[in-house]
Amino acid sequence: MSLKETILDYLNHCFPASVSYSELANQFSIDCQTVEQVIKEIVSDNMPVIVQSQFVRLINPILSRSAINSRLTTSFVGRATLLHQSIPSTNDWIKHQVKDLKEGTLVLAHQQYSGKGRLGRNWSSPAGKTVSMSLLLKPADQLLDYSLLTQLAAAALVSALEIYCEAKIKWPNDIIVQNKKVAGILTEAEYSGSFLEGIIIGIGINTNLEETDFSEELKLKAGSLKVVRGTVDPNLIIARFAEKFEQLYTEWLTTHQSNHFLDSCRSHSALIGHTFWIIDTHSADQNHRKALIQTINETGGLVVKYLDNSETEVLTSTHYSIRGEHGYL
Repeated sequence: MSLKETILDYLNHCFPASVSYSELANQFSIDCQTVEQVIKEIVSDNMPVIVQSQFVRLINPILSRSAINSRLTTSFVGRATLLHQSIPSTNDWIKHQVKDLKEGTLVLAHQQYSGKGRLGRNWSSPAGKTVSMSLLLKPADQLLDYSLLTQLAAAALVSALEIYCEAKIKWPNDIIVQNKKVAGILTEAEYSGSFLEGIIIGIGINTNLEETDFSEELKLKAGSLKVVRGTVDPNLIIARFAEKFEQLYTEWLTTHQSNHFLDSCRSHSALIGHTFWIIDTHSADQNHRKALIQTINETGGLVVKYLDNSETEVLTSTHYSIRGEHGYL
């Protein structure tokens, strides 16, 4: 662990109190000049800190490996955790290291600057105010329908967020609080020829973003847990997610039954029972059709009934976009 990460961990442990440079120097047996230099680096990284008269404090809790590990009760998920200050994409980082990483490895970043969501959309993650996280799985069974893992992860995430708020799922991979997106999930498979080397589940969560961190355009559909609930601890959310995900995943691998987590997706659905525009993003004219969302079937497909001809269809492809009458929901 670098000195910078060590000091950030200590500030996180002391949150919300301020810590003096002299206390940091004594705590880590270094001189105040070194402390000052490290704090300058932290500020230059755009981390959420306030520095005043040789005192420093965090504005909100930040990602911390030690804080996550102290809460983990899992057997393998999160038992190996890597934390980066800033990288392009946690999913892409795992792709390049997949052969050398253990199953259950969590890769985290204080800042992710080239993250992608479904349909290739950008996912912004300002330093220290969001969770950028990827989980690596290496299942032995090559034949299971691993497309269901997005919804398994969604069920685990809404369960993890229950400590702070009631969250909904916008099929297949968006997490909604008060009609705004606060998190997204992107599942990718990495193959060597026909052999499945690993599955990477990338998750971005808007934890402690302020309203002023969103552009006017984004404010219409995106939100953060802090805006609706107040300051949250990202490490508690990650530990709770890891525990619930491992429980659901292990059960699914054992029984091959998906009802447990799909029932959660149904009960937390932001769509079922309401009408939305279904947009085929792969059609030349971006075809729009209004439909009643009926349910999620046993294979994870979204069952819709079109209003123009009462035709029922099961959506399974990720190239569909679902929109409300006046926008995102």
